[in-house]
Amino acid sequence: MMQRTIEARRIGVETFGAPVRCGGGWTGSSEDLPSWQDDAAPADAEDFARKAILAICEAGVSPSVGRRAYERCRRALDMGATVRMGFRHPGKADAIDRIWRDRDRLYGAYLAASDKLAALDELPWIGPVTKRALARSLGLADGQADRRSEPLRAAA
Repeated sequence: MMQRTIEARRIGVETFGAPVRCGGGWTGSSEDLPSWQDDAAPADAEDFARKAILAICEAGVSPSVGRRAYERCRRALDMGATVRMGFRHPGKADAIDRIWRDRDRLYGAYLAASDKLAALDELPWIGPVTKRALARSLGLADGQADRRSEPLRAAA
């Protein structure tokens, strides 16, 4: 247990709910972060999963907070750990772990789908707003990711 805590502190993830600053040692760069502006189709299953994970991390928070959460998740995944080590939201953390674990299957289903937006509905923790942001990052045409493509739902 002590080794895991030391390793977690080295990579800058949170342990026991207390934030720990990254002191270096991680070789990732901002170039590893997928961007909403790249509008490129995913190159492989890992690229697909990274974009989905970033969409989940940025959902409901500012872009800078989302990117920091994404970086913590990437560090945990690179270490072979669950993202629960560095992500306080249990629902999002479980969804991210599932996406990363099943990335090959999910990417295959996405490629095989005739309706790419419907395929995104199958991803965990991807709601209508997050789906539109993810669709843009995956390079789907604006018409396909347009808000009008979503039926309006009455508020309860």
